[in-house]
Amino acid sequence: MDDTDTSSDGFYGRRLAAHLGMEGDCVRKINRHGKLALAITRLTCTRFVRERTAAIPSEPAFSILHQLGDLDRHSCWLAGRQRYSGSFGAGTVSVIDLRDNPQCEFRGPFDALQYYIPRRALDEFAYENSAKPISTLKWTRDRRDPYLSTLSNVLLSALEEESANNQLFVDQLGLSLLAHFAQTYGDLSSREGIQEGGLAPWQERRAKEIMRARLASGLTIADVAAECRLTPSHFARSFRRSTGIAPHEYLSRLRIDEAKRLMTTTRLPLADIALICGFGDQSYFTRVFSRSVGTSPAAWRRARSEG
Repeated sequence: MDDTDTSSDGFYGRRLAAHLGMEGDCVRKINRHGKLALAITRLTCTRFVRERTAAIPSEPAFSILHQLGDLDRHSCWLAGRQRYSGSFGAGTVSVIDLRDNPQCEFRGPFDALQYYIPRRALDEFAYENSAKPISTLKWTRDRRDPYLSTLSNVLLSALEEESANNQLFVDQLGLSLLAHFAQTYGDLSSREGIQEGGLAPWQERRAKEIMRARLASGLTIADVAAECRLTPSHFARSFRRSTGIAPHEYLSRLRIDEAKRLMTTTRLPLADIALICGFGDQSYFTRVFSRSVGTSPAAWRRARSEG
């Protein structure tokens, strides 16, 4: 994954913010096969009135705007013709095909996430899932999407962690978002007769081996999938079918188990154990351990030593 944002990549990040006259930047890029599959931009603006924008140059991609706060008015023109104008509540979604030279006008305080998806990424996703090509993405104007709201909130929380070692989790979120947009907004439908199972025994064994061996590294789904000779999305689904849990959950359990072993067999400080087990720092280690075990690492270790 590459978080670097440049103005020439597409209509997202600083290019998007400058065009709309808002504050904003790309908070995460999801790359697949070395190419951009999804870019996520956080946009904010406290000004009440903003002028109608110039037309956006046509490009083969979709812009999905998810409102985090209430918006007084959002007007949109496609190919020079006004298509809608109205208020958007928090949690609602608007989808624009960037080939239609859209123009926008916003009124009221603004806080939203933009999901930018190249058409090529949708084509590749459909092909990998043995599905028919996706002709377009669409969503009823101003309708709320509870599933997207949940994923957006989890994503923002994960980004606040700023831990290099939750890379696998953020990758999984990116794949979940892409799958949601393809299936729910694009009506992705698998070709009949295609049944996908779990991992082959050697693939499951290799995936678990590499996760155990690289606890302290910034391991990504793409890294593990490559070892299994699968695409990231195929690997993630097959791993869950074989093990009953997602790859990032399995890796987290490995890290917690290793941390428990080190806490009971060594006198290493918790900060050192956090680094050895791939948690990045002690505060992140404490949060993850406490959520999983129900008590802090220090309390858990103390209880074992007193017993």
